[in-house]
Amino acid sequence: MQTDWPIFVLTLEGDDDRRAELANTLERQGLSYELVMGVDGRAGLPAEYEKLVDRNAATESLGRPMTDGEFACALSHRAVYKRILDENLPGAIILEDDAILKPSFGDFVRARDYEKAPMILAYYAYGRAVRFTRRIVSQGTLHRAAVQCTMACAYTISQTAAGRLLKATTPVKSPADWPCSLYELDAWLMVPRLASHQIPGPQCTSHLEMQRGLLESRRAENSSTHRRSIREEFRRKLSVRVGRHRGER
Repeated sequence: MQTDWPIFVLTLEGDDDRRAELANTLERQGLSYELVMGVDGRAGLPAEYEKLVDRNAATESLGRPMTDGEFACALSHRAVYKRILDENLPGAIILEDDAILKPSFGDFVRARDYEKAPMILAYYAYGRAVRFTRRIVSQGTLHRAAVQCTMACAYTISQTAAGRLLKATTPVKSPADWPCSLYELDAWLMVPRLASHQIPGPQCTSHLEMQRGLLESRRAENSSTHRRSIREEFRRKLSVRVGRHRGER
């Protein structure tokens, strides 16, 4: 088993321009990486993947149909989880090709801080953490996720966490962010965040956001599209905002 965790960049065939900035940043920071071609759902979900999804369960869970783009994105992340298990990797660093890395990201990787928790979100929106949970790492602090947050563009997962995520995505019935409880996964939020995310616009189009709409992607803050358990509601009330100021995602 290798000891260093590989960096996998999730992208699509033909998206050379889209991933160019991330590739250049990784190279400037002296980090090796591997491009992982994801499932392309831009023209509809390819028929061979239908056996890996449950559209009815997704609709029941979300209160709306999942788009083919959402299924394709979740399937792409699932393929990485499966690879970690199949190749007996200790874990991996997963980046979507529109992630924007901070200069501190390279130092975080070189310090092997990814080993400090089963799952670390280098970027997230609407982060809330369990009070008084704090682990010091080279580039800041880690805080245990209390409830669900959004964004899966930059995170680390151990082999154990990958196994739990793989199970939760067999079949796929929810968007990539996130198929099961972050609290139960023992996921931690990095403060300050080590990455940001390109905002879709005329010069920067997110394939996923185009299909599901910006408001839908904020479902973790909307109780009508995210059915919280009583325990999660209790944790939310006791949790604290991390990695953002009031009014920020």
